Amino acid sequence: MLRAGSPHGRTGGDGGQEPGARRALGGWSRCGGDWMCRADQADPQLERCAAGMRLALLAPLVLTGLTVIDSGARGAYWVLLAAFAVWSVLQAWHLRWRAATRLNQAVAVLLTDLAVLALLAELSGGPYSPVCFVYFLVPLTTVLWQLPRVSVVVGMLCIGVYAVLALVNLSPPRRSPDLGMDLLIQGVYLMWLSGVATTLCVLLSRRSRRVAQLLSASQTLLEDALAAEERERAELADQLHDGAVQSLLAACQDLEEVAEEGTSPALERATACVRQTVAELRETVLDLHPQVLAAVGLAEALRQAGGRAAQRGGLDVRYAMQPRGHVPGEPLIYAAVREALANVVRHAEATRVRIELRGEDRHTVACVVDDGVGFAPALLTARIAEGHIGLASHRVRIESAGGTFRVESTPGCGTRVEIRLPSEGVRLRPRAPGATAAAAR
Repeated sequence: MLRAGSPHGRTGGDGGQEPGARRALGGWSRCGGDWMCRADQADPQLERCAAGMRLALLAPLVLTGLTVIDSGARGAYWVLLAAFAVWSVLQAWHLRWRAATRLNQAVAVLLTDLAVLALLAELSGGPYSPVCFVYFLVPLTTVLWQLPRVSVVVGMLCIGVYAVLALVNLSPPRRSPDLGMDLLIQGVYLMWLSGVATTLCVLLSRRSRRVAQLLSASQTLLEDALAAEERERAELADQLHDGAVQSLLAACQDLEEVAEEGTSPALERATACVRQTVAELRETVLDLHPQVLAAVGLAEALRQAGGRAAQRGGLDVRYAMQPRGHVPGEPLIYAAVREALANVVRHAEATRVRIELRGEDRHTVACVVDDGVGFAPALLTARIAEGHIGLASHRVRIESAGGTFRVESTPGCGTRVEIRLPSEGVRLRPRAPGATAAAAR
């Protein structure tokens, strides 16, 4: 019966709002359970709710059909109700497989519903039919649209349809004493209800626009923070590679030259230690600025991160990677997986680790599963209070970008970390290949 639109409208690139009934930051908005939908599309979650409401309406309509006395009207009523039931089922089935429909199509469906309900009301008793209760509910349900103009139009349509039914029943031979006053009172109530629905719609649409602005500001702040962190990591990687690594390589060369004159166990140990330190620093440089993330995508970057974790912790790392190129929010997912692997190496006492990457329901999902000692959920909160905020900081970043970050663990049964980010609408992108060459050296 009802189809709801996206709650936001559109703003221009300079931050000023463009005229029109629908305003959404940048022409896009967060819509129900779906991450993003276009400003000219109906909200898919509210559409599905409306489809369920339409199907539920069939129950009182069937009961109303049992009260129809006129045999001719009863037959027409049941035929029309059967067609409406088929229409409702088809709409529900359509919305199950489509993410969203255009807003003008949603309005057309609503007008069709109102027309069918008007005919059912006339066949089952006119303005006194139980079907007429729908006209008092439709204006309220348009609040979901958060479009004041739509609420006004729908309210006027409901009042108009009710007025037509009233005029038909006021004409002879249907007219009865006091019928005119009763219909007038109900019409006034309907107008009052439509006004209330429009007022609520105005208030909610203002609040929704404010929420959209806050979400956009939060997204911008997150992007700025991540960009600043990435710059700092890249600079630190450059400094380590061009400074400490080069100095150690020079020291190693000097040690090798000294070893040519005469070897000793201490000299060999010092040379081996320097080489090991160089290898560790190069690994740190790669962790700080993973060039492979920008060059070949998230899947290969996770494989390399898993390989380094296997070397450090003596782990048997398995992979379940769907072939994917670049995806939105790659830096967030990579950093969170890297932190999870670091925790496995340091604390889990695991022997096997599984790294997963897949697409699922318009989301990118990454998981790190180990067979380690696990921990009680309360321990995670306690470690955060002690200052161990590695996973907690990544949870905040993932959730700020519209994703979810879940840690599931049981003592003795290992740990599962799941990172889920929307695969549409996230503006966070990896740096372009070649931005910094230090990590590739």
